[in-house]
Amino acid sequence: MRRNGFTLIELLVVIAIIAILAAILFPVFAQAREKARQTQCLSNMRQMGLAVQMYLQDFDERFPLDSHTGTGASWTWLFTLEPYTKTRLLYRCPSDPSTNWERPRPGQRMPRRVSYGTNFWMLPNLWGEPDCVGYNSLASIVSPANTIYIAEVKEDTTIDHYHPGAWRYPNDCSSVYYIEPSQELAMDWHSGGTNYTYVDGHSRWHRFEQTWTPDGSVDRYDPRR
Repeated sequence: MRRNGFTLIELLVVIAIIAILAAILFPVFAQAREKARQTQCLSNMRQMGLAVQMYLQDFDERFPLDSHTGTGASWTWLFTLEPYTKTRLLYRCPSDPSTNWERPRPGQRMPRRVSYGTNFWMLPNLWGEPDCVGYNSLASIVSPANTIYIAEVKEDTTIDHYHPGAWRYPNDCSSVYYIEPSQELAMDWHSGGTNYTYVDGHSRWHRFEQTWTPDGSVDRYDPRR
């Protein structure tokens, strides 16, 4: 009885087709997984935005504390918001590649606690010191719907606030801050951009250049605009 089977050439053709399909589909699957992580991160930030809105209503429209709030301040904005968020799971972006969650990196005093940071412009008054910033209340923000409050912070750092590039003007205490945004902000975790939460609570994905440019023509961090 004659048995039918595949020839070697036919098997090689089938293998080649499978390899081609895999090369086409694997990047699609990777993009789909990243899109899911981006969506989860955006959901995290929306919930944090809602928590900030509730905090503002409970504390006379003043923004949460952060680690710059007074010498030796032991609490930060994420701990301040915990009564409103009820979980710390919000504070880690699923696309965050940091390696210092469990233990500090060499030279660091503490491990990373959060993937996100708050805009330094909205720093509350320092204890017993002049109000150097002046934009720590909701009423002081010119356009809450166009001013970023929470951004994704660059991997492996331990800060829970950030100094956006827009923080480059003399303030009431006659000091000037300018930190290159690439030193502190994550810029491309999600398909070439990252997620941001605005003062009014809504969240959006942007490419970094849509949030700030060195010539000042685009600046979504400055509360005066």
